[in-house]
Amino acid sequence: MGDGVARSRWGRSRLGGGRWSALAVALVIGVVLAAGFGALAAATGVVADHPLLGGVVFAVCTVGPCAALGYLLVVDRDTIAGATRRPEESVESGWYERAAAGALGDVVVLAGLTLVVATFVPAIDDVPLRLVLVVLIGVAAASCAVRYLVARRKG
Repeated sequence: MGDGVARSRWGRSRLGGGRWSALAVALVIGVVLAAGFGALAAATGVVADHPLLGGVVFAVCTVGPCAALGYLLVVDRDTIAGATRRPEESVESGWYERAAAGALGDVVVLAGLTLVVATFVPAIDDVPLRLVLVVLIGVAAASCAVRYLVARRKG
């Protein structure tokens, strides 16, 4: 590379002058965040029968995503071996931008059509809002993924 930056598979943390492995810092952040989420779940009664057990299970289930978030927050891209120098200028970045923009349009159209249907079908008021939001997020993710794959295939 020739730029004097030490590179590793997982990169270094931006914290503490880059002395720490980004993966180690991310795992600590993940455990702390997951423990906090587990305590919050136990305190708010997410699992009313066994709050302590529910909090522990909640923490165990969220430690992976929390560690991934911690990694994204602390890693210095310049210290990852094989990382692209300017990813925002890559072909893949262009594909993603077009796919995300198209998916946003799909979500707006779907939300508009859903509102029109909800206006004329009163039984739709019984559908839980959480279910509607989960479906909306799923449609957005699927739309973006399909549009990205189509853009990649076209080249």
